[in-house]
Formats: sequence, structure tokens, C-alpha cells
Amino acid sequence: MELTDTDYEILKAIYTGRVSSGTPVNHFVDYCDNVIGGDPKPLVEAGYIETEHNEINGLTEKAPRLMRNMLQRKHKNNNQTEAEI
Repeated sequence: MELTDTDYEILKAIYTGRVSSGTPVNHFVDYCDNVIGGDPKPLVEAGYIETEHNEINGLTEKAPRLMRNMLQRKHKNNNQTEAEI
């Protein structure tokens, strides 16, 4: 799966703690829709976001790797530093 900018921002919201473990999935979907402008369900279904009992539990092991790959690709394409992204 190749991440879109929106997908990256959704994963980043969990990675950085803006969305914490225990957040109900429906609240997370609303947050993503209203704040980020995307739908996290495909990322959950693809196995990048862990859920249990209808709550967000964090990212799976493969999510940070996917995020790093996107940053590296953006850096090469735009000559930006990771801090700028």
C-alpha cells in the first residue's frame, strides 16, 4: 500500500499521541473526517492501525516503516527535511 498525504496524517495523529489508545473508533473516524479530512477505515483494514473492542490501540509494527518510506520519498522528491514535513 502506498500512503497518501492524508493517510500519513492519520497515522501521524496516532504516532504523535494526538489520538491516544483507548479512543473509540467512531470518535477517531469523526476526528479524521473533521480535522484531517480523511477516512482511517482502510488503514485499519490494511492492518496499520490496531483496534480492539472498538477502540484504537495504536499502530502496528508495519505502520512506522510505511511512514518512514513516505518521508524518504517526499524528501527525495521535494528536497525537504523531515522536520519540514
